[in-house]
Amino acid sequence: MNSEIVEQRILAAFHRLPSGERSVIELLCVYRMLDSGIVDYTARALGVDQGSAHILRLPMIEARRGPCDRDFRLRPMIRQLLLTRLRDEHPDTYQRAHRLASGYFNQPLDPLRLGTLGWYVEEIHHLVMSHPGRAFSRLADFSHTALMAGHPEAASRGAAETKRVAGVGDDLRSLAEVVLSVSAILASPAEVDEQAIIHLDGVLATSRPSNELAALRISQLARDLVTYYSVRLAPTPRMSTAVAPAALAGTAPGGLPEVSTALALAESVVHFPHGVMSRAHKVEFHESGTVRHCVKTTLYTQTGGTTTHQPVDLFPMEASDTLDGLDVRDAKGWTVHSLKVIETQMYMASAVSSWLTEVAGEEPRSGSMAPARRGEISRSLASALRNREHETVGQLLQTAAEQSDGPLHRRILSATRYLPLVAVLDANTGTSQKLQYEYEGPYKIRRLGLCGVAVSLELVLPSQLQNRLEVPRIDGLDLADLHLTSEVPHTLAGNSNRHHWPQTEIREAPSQYTVSFSNDDDSDAPYGRLARANLDLLYVVRKEDLVRVRQVNLVCMAACLMAIFLPYALSGAVWSNIFSWLTAILILVDAYRKNPRSDNDSSAQELRATASRPIRGVLLGNVSCAVVSVATSNVDTSSTTLAISTGGFGVCLLMTPFLYAVARQRNRFMRR
Repeated sequence: MNSEIVEQRILAAFHRLPSGERSVIELLCVYRMLDSGIVDYTARALGVDQGSAHILRLPMIEARRGPCDRDFRLRPMIRQLLLTRLRDEHPDTYQRAHRLASGYFNQPLDPLRLGTLGWYVEEIHHLVMSHPGRAFSRLADFSHTALMAGHPEAASRGAAETKRVAGVGDDLRSLAEVVLSVSAILASPAEVDEQAIIHLDGVLATSRPSNELAALRISQLARDLVTYYSVRLAPTPRMSTAVAPAALAGTAPGGLPEVSTALALAESVVHFPHGVMSRAHKVEFHESGTVRHCVKTTLYTQTGGTTTHQPVDLFPMEASDTLDGLDVRDAKGWTVHSLKVIETQMYMASAVSSWLTEVAGEEPRSGSMAPARRGEISRSLASALRNREHETVGQLLQTAAEQSDGPLHRRILSATRYLPLVAVLDANTGTSQKLQYEYEGPYKIRRLGLCGVAVSLELVLPSQLQNRLEVPRIDGLDLADLHLTSEVPHTLAGNSNRHHWPQTEIREAPSQYTVSFSNDDDSDAPYGRLARANLDLLYVVRKEDLVRVRQVNLVCMAACLMAIFLPYALSGAVWSNIFSWLTAILILVDAYRKNPRSDNDSSAQELRATASRPIRGVLLGNVSCAVVSVATSNVDTSSTTLAISTGGFGVCLLMTPFLYAVARQRNRFMRR
């Protein structure tokens, strides 16, 4: 009863404080411990003149028992009341208080200051409360730095602090779980039990891939630990390894356990594209009326001298014929062996059988697949693999994906939803890590306006990679616009900055772009890793060709005028005919010399013909009128010559505004 009276008096004293001091106390409630530096920092941020010497003597602040560099704290009751009031009634002030606190405890990671390790933990705590996105990045950077420096216990403290906060997002909680598990394994590598590996494997299976480099490295380290200890803790071959020799585990150079080929390949497919460094996609128009997709992929450097099966790209399920027909080569032009669809399916089936066998002994959860059913599917897969029943294998893989649930369902679906292009790399033969391959696909064209042609084609791109896209340059046409549409949110950035171009000078659009997709939809992650996109290209005739047609138009009008007045200006039909026919020949030579004609063997002949069809018609009309006018200049009937020449001049004159309209439309297309 006496303590309640004391707390009531303290609350009354708090409300009697000046407004500036009350504001400082309100922001100090987010700190678990106080010192003079924190109080002065908060007072300066609020513009309050009172210093720590005065505020720390207020009745709502008490001295902490025991020696510490922060010797004060807010009384527990008033701190809890202020926290609740700020969080419920003034969320903006609550967020600001945590942001100020995170700024106070911020310190550089290089070098890692173990003497003030608590400051890193406090910063992560306040970032979690105020800015979860920055908290994710900071926790990943701090944990990665601590692990690389050989201090797993330091990394675990930041992750444990994150887990203690209620209402943490799934991505942040998954990262904290991974850091805690990895730290525990690295702290005692000789005392790792099977349950810890199973737990870490489950967390990795349910977590989404991150774009943060530090988080990706931590996840890769965790997967390596799972792979290493899975073989170390269970060295005896399972049923699936006895059935499929490719799944047998051996010993790699140096004495480290070697993961089975099937399991390693399946894990690489599940976590694609962690083995891919970059991907470039080039589009070329082929003479057969198809578009050629040229892909260049750079993989991470392979260590050791063993043969590895590396997923290079993903294709939709209906592209099995395309995948089997690929000719994969490295940067030196050497042929690189790639698995056919049937071979890849056998590897995936062997891995799925192993996964089903691993979880068959676990206690079933409510609504999950029964262990007996898992064992039945695993045995059926093993039998189908042994008898080479490929159709049955495909049906069983689909059944396993449909009837499983939880992490197992996501893992099986990630491994079997798409067709991976798997390259067999051998470091002993000097295989380059830069691979290239190409395939063909359809495209559609249509004329747009008076001087443009639109090309539409479909692209299939990995959504978790930054794809470098290169569109073709066509001789005789300028690229005016490019548009990419997809159901997956994305950004399209040109590699050359058009904003730096002079406004008075119209240039072509960049031919190289970077396509980045954002996977924010939880329902599609982590196995929705392939995006279909429609690429629309707009090409227009060149400015030089349009200027030449206008020049021919002016020459043709001059020829028609000469045909009208030449018989009256010169005496003698011979000189008149010679001069007139010479003019006609010069017009024809000039027209065909300067005409944007196309090579018959060119792959883009149809595009050029479609875009330049209107101006070709104008060119043909002008030349025809000029030739006919000159040819009739030697006719005896002057009225006939006058009528034909006047008509030809009128037609050429009407073509002039049409050409100006074409030029304006071209400029409008180029300014998009």
